[in-house]
Amino acid sequence: MKFLGISGSLRKASLNTALLKEACQLVPEGVTMTVRTLEDLPLLNPDDLATGFPAAVDQLAEAIGQADALVLASPEFNYSVTAVMKNAMDWLSIHPQAPLRDKPVALMSASPSAFGGGRAQYHLREILIYPGARVLGVPEIMVASAHDAFNEQGVLSNQTTKDLMTQQMQALKAMIK
Repeated sequence: MKFLGISGSLRKASLNTALLKEACQLVPEGVTMTVRTLEDLPLLNPDDLATGFPAAVDQLAEAIGQADALVLASPEFNYSVTAVMKNAMDWLSIHPQAPLRDKPVALMSASPSAFGGGRAQYHLREILIYPGARVLGVPEIMVASAHDAFNEQGVLSNQTTKDLMTQQMQALKAMIK
């Protein structure tokens, strides 16, 4: 069984990418998880579709299609998801393979704010309605004051959060038909 983690952050030292890498260590037995970022996606411009979908979008759609479930992690920018995450979801929502349709999805976020990226997650839930993704409700993973939650090697130090992430990964596996 395969999970695919997608980071909505472009930063080299992204805490959301670090959060996904931590999740890779917490998946249930029989599950593997890989992590990818979105820096290779062009901005969606419907005028460009005359020549088909860009290769990077097709590759992302294919990777999602091959995964049994997704784990999306996005920081919160201006009370919402990042532009790169929204752009990716927009591309995927119109892709002919419909890779998000009925796909089990878990959300997580890490943010320096006291809300841990919760507002971004709620917007992402709304965004995922149109393409028909099946979004896990609980447990929710929102790492507040994230700059203090990871050590210098990018390892999450809070055991309670790790325990919740383990529960989330188990719940995600249970969603797979």
